[in-house]
Amino acid sequence: MPKLKKLFAHKEASVLVMLLAVMLISTMFNPTFLSFENIMDVIKSNAVLGMCAMGMLLIIITGGIDVSIGGQLALVTVLTGQLMKGTGLDNMLLIYIIGIAIGGVIGLLNGMMVARLCLPPIIATLGMNSVIRGFLKYYTNGAWINQLPESVGSFGMIKLFSFKSAAGADIGLPIQFILFALAMLVTWFLLKRTLLGRSVMAMGSSPVAAERIGLNNKRLTAFAYAFSGMMAGFAAITYTSIMKSVDPNAFSSYEMDVIGAVVLGGALLSGGSGTVLGTFLGVMLFAFISNGLTLGHISTYWQSIIVGAIILIAVSFDMVKLHREEQRRTKVDIDMTVQGRGA
Repeated sequence: MPKLKKLFAHKEASVLVMLLAVMLISTMFNPTFLSFENIMDVIKSNAVLGMCAMGMLLIIITGGIDVSIGGQLALVTVLTGQLMKGTGLDNMLLIYIIGIAIGGVIGLLNGMMVARLCLPPIIATLGMNSVIRGFLKYYTNGAWINQLPESVGSFGMIKLFSFKSAAGADIGLPIQFILFALAMLVTWFLLKRTLLGRSVMAMGSSPVAAERIGLNNKRLTAFAYAFSGMMAGFAAITYTSIMKSVDPNAFSSYEMDVIGAVVLGGALLSGGSGTVLGTFLGVMLFAFISNGLTLGHISTYWQSIIVGAIILIAVSFDMVKLHREEQRRTKVDIDMTVQGRGA
């Protein structure tokens, strides 16, 4: 029991249990849920969400938030889509580099507004999202961008280790799975193996203490938003390769899905907490809940209600737990002070 209690003290363990429960219940209603093909389809469909969540993780660790992710995704898809259509550019590596650069610039602007101008994160990013959406309406007039180079769609259809199923379908690891794994690896390495990542964690845990040991909180904040923007750019090109076209009106309210997935994974909106593993599990939980409800023929309206309720419950439990820990620490500090005076 003590070992089990210690295990469930980690947020990732409880999220994993919830994920397994969702998968079990969904399988009971639809046996095809656990098929390899369905799982790969779910991962492919939610790779964009997962990439954005990895970037959002750093922002939430700093205690910030970014509600312009949807706008950033739409902007990168439109600008790179117009570039590909106008010039015939079909080098996917170069397209990814351009998309990441555009996203990084937008993210850096957000970070500078938060860090240098001291604007509240939600105000700065909400304003940025409004500016981007207005620009896209003016620039595209709501028209889709089609006739992209064939290599874009071909790249999005790549499957590794593919084989033919009994029904003749081509099954394998979609390229989006590999790209999502790459985004996770980069984020994990940054947070766990670099001084920069550990500094971001330290600042999120205690900004005052971080400044006292010589960390530049403003630069760290700007970096977190820039990194999130780069992940959004990375995700945007991946999305274009899946859809083979660009919808300038896409990603409306998408930031709520991204933030919800990170929070479900155990990151606290107050900052200082969050892991790549937890975020991955949160993304998968979010994805499989949606997929299970779809296979169960649940209305999209009810899907939004159910997913929103789960996010609210998860955040509420985290806030209650955080409040209790703060009360416990306060009580310990008071007891130690009283003992010190008695001595």
